[in-house]
Amino acid sequence: MILEPVKFIADAMLGRLARWLRILGYDVVYESVISDDDLIARALKESRVILTMDRNLVERKSAKNSFFIESSDYKEQLRQVIIRYNIDYKSKIFTRCILCNEQIDTIEKERIKNILPQYVYMNHDKFYNCRRCSRIYWPGTHRIKIISKLNEILKDVNR
Repeated sequence: MILEPVKFIADAMLGRLARWLRILGYDVVYESVISDDDLIARALKESRVILTMDRNLVERKSAKNSFFIESSDYKEQLRQVIIRYNIDYKSKIFTRCILCNEQIDTIEKERIKNILPQYVYMNHDKFYNCRRCSRIYWPGTHRIKIISKLNEILKDVNR
């Protein structure tokens, strides 16, 4: 039996955490303005775990599939979620759009030649595209920085 990866919905206080989980390749819905009732309804409808820093929300019976985030520091938040849900933080990294949450696909370099900065076009061969928001990604130095930050955050989490 193959288990589906856990999907999340983050409350309005957890935008940075949502972004980091998306970097790791996880499906995370995030809206900066959403009522608790709408958050719970969407989580139930889409089988999502609610990530929240709101104790009152976690205590609601209708929010049975919620997880209380204890820290206001995004690094600790990320550690907490990775440990609690046994998140694979390596195999799906950089596979999801960090802006809109859609999975990204490879795109031929020639198809995007006219929209890329010339330096980027000349120095990279692999490109990825979000089919929802059209954002283009490539493996630049930002990836090295992200992986370094991730290694720092997770240095004592064994996987």
